[in-house]
Amino acid sequence: MKLLYILLLILLLLADIFAYTEVVTLIRQPSDASVILGFGLLAILILANFFIIRFSLTKLNA
Repeated sequence: MKLLYILLLILLLLADIFAYTEVVTLIRQPSDASVILGFGLLAILILANFFIIRFSLTKLNA
């Protein structure tokens, strides 16, 4: 069962790499709307990472 949570963390890392590159391309565009959207997606990404990592670590320690 712990292997499942380790796999979840590895998949989260891969998803973060792809999502971060998408956010960076949005932030680098000259449009104000795309910059705001990029920062909004970055905030959602940070919150999702926090909750998924916290959930996985509590399940791994149990």
